[in-house]
Amino acid sequence: MSLSRCLLGIGLLSLSFAALGDGTLTVNGKTVKLDHAYATTRPDPFDKKKTVTLVLFADRELPANVLKDDFAVMDAHSSTKFNGVSAEIDADKQVISGQVYSSALKDMDNFSSTGRQKAELTARTASRIAGRLYLPEPDDFFKNTYVYDIHFDVPIVTAAQMAANMPKPKGTALPERGGDPWYGYQAYRKAVQSGDMKALKTMVTAEQAKQIDDPDFKKFFPLMQQMQPKNVKFLNGTVDGDNATLNVSAKDGKESSTGTIEMIRDGGKWKVKHESWQSKSE
Repeated sequence: MSLSRCLLGIGLLSLSFAALGDGTLTVNGKTVKLDHAYATTRPDPFDKKKTVTLVLFADRELPANVLKDDFAVMDAHSSTKFNGVSAEIDADKQVISGQVYSSALKDMDNFSSTGRQKAELTARTASRIAGRLYLPEPDDFFKNTYVYDIHFDVPIVTAAQMAANMPKPKGTALPERGGDPWYGYQAYRKAVQSGDMKALKTMVTAEQAKQIDDPDFKKFFPLMQQMQPKNVKFLNGTVDGDNATLNVSAKDGKESSTGTIEMIRDGGKWKVKHESWQSKSE
């Protein structure tokens, strides 16, 4: 089970930042056409003064904010089950990380693929990246064989552009201290931090509760606990019937972050539907 299964998918947005791609991905003999492409920039994980370009190629249209952060990519995969390939390309035109997503994989639905793929860029500006991403020959990962070859010319979308085109939240403003949805999220965080699986199952959606019963969940749970933001504070939010959105902040040393938490009321109790975070170092 991948960590992405711990999070519930988000709905598709009407606005798309996709460009048409031209590529194929073959996994275990099954070939799909990758005809949707996305790109954005983010800080280089090895040198915060530099940036890398993240490109994502898929066999279908994805949410407009799919590259907002790693959680958004995982959520999109969980909700759409897309087949695709992603890669981070640094200032030296080297691929420093990558991922393969495929429904044809055995015993998994995605894995990290870094090392043998090549990027040949024909253009890279502040607003566009073009070239070819490919594996020179088929590779294997455990019981799976795969190969891909993609030609692309994609506009680079900034985080600000994605944020500006997010739909305005529906509903009315939550009270200053967050009200019941905020209290529900605090209870969820307490259950995660204490490792109380029984309580945690009552604080998430029915689909997520089933995933907690998966034996592999216990393997990923310590990582989930480590990833929990610290010193979380409620900023503002809205409630619309049985759905609520919490906008929050967190701070851990010199690293601060902001988060968006989607809550749903089920059986009179507010439960966590989805959460996403963006962090930055001071």
